[in-house]
Amino acid sequence: MDKKLKLKESIYILKESEEVYSTICTSTRRIKRFRVDDLVKEIIKELRTPKKENSLFNKLKKKYPTEDISKCIESLEEVGILRKYGDSSFNEKYLKQILFIDELTNSWDETLKLQERIENSKIAVFGVGGIGTWIVNGLSQIGVGEIRIVDPDKINKSNLNRQLFFNEEDVGKYKVDVIKSKMQDTKIIPYKKFISKSQNLDDIIVGTNFLINCADKPSVEKTSKILNDYAVKYNIPYCISGGYNLHLGMVGPIIIPGKTATFNDFLKYQKKNDSFSKLEKIKDIEQTGNLGPIAGAIANIQVMEIFKYLIGKGQTNLNKFAEIDFMNFKINWIDF
Repeated sequence: MDKKLKLKESIYILKESEEVYSTICTSTRRIKRFRVDDLVKEIIKELRTPKKENSLFNKLKKKYPTEDISKCIESLEEVGILRKYGDSSFNEKYLKQILFIDELTNSWDETLKLQERIENSKIAVFGVGGIGTWIVNGLSQIGVGEIRIVDPDKINKSNLNRQLFFNEEDVGKYKVDVIKSKMQDTKIIPYKKFISKSQNLDDIIVGTNFLINCADKPSVEKTSKILNDYAVKYNIPYCISGGYNLHLGMVGPIIIPGKTATFNDFLKYQKKNDSFSKLEKIKDIEQTGNLGPIAGAIANIQVMEIFKYLIGKGQTNLNKFAEIDFMNFKINWIDF
């Protein structure tokens, strides 16, 4: 196949001297210095605009050995200066995301395979409220192929300050139905199920490759324990999704059965470090205030963690979680 060659659009190439060039990658801010000869200079000059590989070879082989040309192109691709583009097609909707992924890979083919991995994913989201609606939106934006959404609740007016998709005309309607009706470009499968030990969730979970728990009824602890059992049974990684309360937010851990610490380990850590757990409770929390920007921020950070996990790039929050204080923007990562 006669591939198209082109310099990566996201890099600077700077001349330090006749023998040394530097490249700056805009995504990672990494600077690479490398020696150049006449062949390297000519290839860089030629590939400021796309060229067919055969056409470039035919032009350069008049002055340089074919083997040298091949090795030079290979080296420039390995260090991320140029890319070989084949005839593989992709959805233009994800062009900017694909270019983002391309900064993390060694070839265009690898980049497209990672995007394809996302688009082949099937993810179940339990609870579509303040965090869940934003997460569903984020998963759709990165191109997750199928999103199963689970929530038995109807929309009430107090949801509208922080939950996506809904407006006053939707009050009284089922959340999952409204989301499906408003996300025509995404494969959404709605379920009006309540998470409990008596409820069979096999039809939702079987066939997925990732689970996200945003359900807080009757409590995040109880729903997460139930989903943990399903995740272990079917060997599916899952995420205790981000939470928020007043000005505080939490970016939850990603748990991989058999490889990372479990949700039970997380609970043990929380209880061990809760200095109030042994005191008698005189009054329980009835409700707290919530803010839309915090819900959106936490959920989108969580989606970014899931994105990194799906493509296998970057550092993912395994065996740890983050507490974010939005009033002073302090972030505290905690291992457990």
